[in-house]
Amino acid sequence: MSIEKEVEKMYREDEEKQKKKQKKKKSSKAATLVLLILIIILALLLAKLLGLFGGNGFGFGTGGKGDDSAGGTADRALVVADSDADTESSAAEEAKVFENIKVSGSTYLYKGSEVSLEDLKDTFSMEKMNKDVVALIEDDNATQNTMEDLKKAFDDMGREYAIETASAVQAAESSAAE
Repeated sequence: MSIEKEVEKMYREDEEKQKKKQKKKKSSKAATLVLLILIIILALLLAKLLGLFGGNGFGFGTGGKGDDSAGGTADRALVVADSDADTESSAAEEAKVFENIKVSGSTYLYKGSEVSLEDLKDTFSMEKMNKDVVALIEDDNATQNTMEDLKKAFDDMGREYAIETASAVQAAESSAAE
């Protein structure tokens, strides 16, 4: 009978060893899974931080939608004078670059300097400036003849333009300040 007890004891020990191995396997699988999940999370956070998902970080900023390089025009109400602008896709609209021109009284101001209509025609000619550039004309109590001359010049060149009034700019600035 003692042999039977020894065999039974050995069988129990083997069973216990197998259970311990299974527990180790389960715990190592769980640890590997947790480690893998942490690595994936860190990789996603790093990719998001580097802007690989089309953003610019963790949702801070404008993401390129209200870019100040266009003069902060994203919030302004525009009156588009080109009839083809309504039919263009939104993707084409985002590719456009705005160049500001301020018309005050009978003078044209471009990049902070007073310029003539001929200088504007030369600067905005299709040969010298990209076709995706849109002239953003700010009407600051401009005379009617001055605005008509500028619009006619852009129409003759085939240059797209948009007009905004000083009251729309002031309304946008005052609403932004509140």
